[in-house]
Amino acid sequence: MRRSSLATALVALAIASTAAVAMSPFHLEWEGKIAGKDGSKISGEATMKEGADGKSTVVEIMLMGDEAGATRPWHVHVGSCAKGGGVFGGGKSYTPITTEGMHGMSKATLPVAVPDTGSYYVNIHESAGNMGKILACGDLVMHDD
Repeated sequence: MRRSSLATALVALAIASTAAVAMSPFHLEWEGKIAGKDGSKISGEATMKEGADGKSTVVEIMLMGDEAGATRPWHVHVGSCAKGGGVFGGGKSYTPITTEGMHGMSKATLPVAVPDTGSYYVNIHESAGNMGKILACGDLVMHDD
């Protein structure tokens, strides 16, 4: 009788463990290194991950090597630095980066779920008046945990 109870308990534990793994949250995070283009010395890092509500995407960016007091528009785009694409999540969600010293940071909360497929990249524009000039770019790579 004890063997039967032990076997039943082990089966129940195995089923419960499998269910717990299946129900555990799956988190996606995209990361990328930003590098200057056409002689720009700007570098940095960007991350893109799920927002706290599970329905939004939070993007954080940090730049180094820029000129003091610069204001740089930036966006995540669909595609890659080599093959561009449209802005991801709406351009109005992105607050420009203003550098203090030679460093700057910004954060955007996008009203779309974090993507689990595709290709994405970050562009750093020269200014609001010259959005066509890209000073730095970085492709984002997906990681999951």
